Amino acid sequence: MVLENSQWRKNIKHVREISTSIDVNPALIFDKYFLWGATGDGFPTLNNEDNPRDKETCRFKHIKKITKYKIPLSTAQYNLLKNRKNSLPKTLPFSLSTNTRVIVNHGGESILENSISIHPYYGFPVIPGSAIKGVTRHYCEEFEDLDKDIVNMIFGNSPDEKNSQKGSIIFLDAWPKNLDRKYMYDFFEMDVFTPHYQDYYQKKKLPSDDQNPVPVYFLAVKKGVEFEFAIAPALGHSKGNLEEDLKLVKELVINSLKTFGVGAKTDSSYGYFK
Repeated sequence: MVLENSQWRKNIKHVREISTSIDVNPALIFDKYFLWGATGDGFPTLNNEDNPRDKETCRFKHIKKITKYKIPLSTAQYNLLKNRKNSLPKTLPFSLSTNTRVIVNHGGESILENSISIHPYYGFPVIPGSAIKGVTRHYCEEFEDLDKDIVNMIFGNSPDEKNSQKGSIIFLDAWPKNLDRKYMYDFFEMDVFTPHYQDYYQKKKLPSDDQNPVPVYFLAVKKGVEFEFAIAPALGHSKGNLEEDLKLVKELVINSLKTFGVGAKTDSSYGYFK
């Protein structure tokens, strides 16, 4: 974020006009290179009390540009990085494609108010293993007729519970399966929602048709992106058959992502896989 009267003000034009034809880190641009105060040249900024819609114009231009940046990795570099992530012994990778748009960590801290989970160094979308583990456990407790001991064996349970234990399966972060240089910026797209009763949501007045709806733009992973998921046995895994356990958990993950989805706005058909 670029503040008024900061030492970066002299470079503001360069920051604002970084070309989408060069390889940059989209995560860095998304989170840090954002214009806050007035620039004196009429360019829309995030904090303009004279024109509230200027904020959304700024957000629109910023997010639109993020969808066009190229990620600073070659295909070989990306595959090396991904293989290192999946280098635990007996790691079982498998792939699913987004059946709808996906937004993970939508409520995370961000100057834009709405965030998304992106790799901090390279800017491609990431689904944290903790999110995958959480939705899989929820699916098991809601739909699968599994013995509680098996659920605790897979996911672990609270130290306060009787016979507490750590989970026997590690859920790794999911990354895009492939990084084709030709389509490497094709992970994201801009989305929008429009709260019609903003003053009501902010507890200022009752909902009425005279309130001015302001569109809110945000970044989402687009439909049709293929992700590679991976699970691995934790150190000390000893109960049951390892291959059967991994196969079971793989099916549970697949079913949970198809049934419940992952991330934000799943009740609005976001976050589902096929």
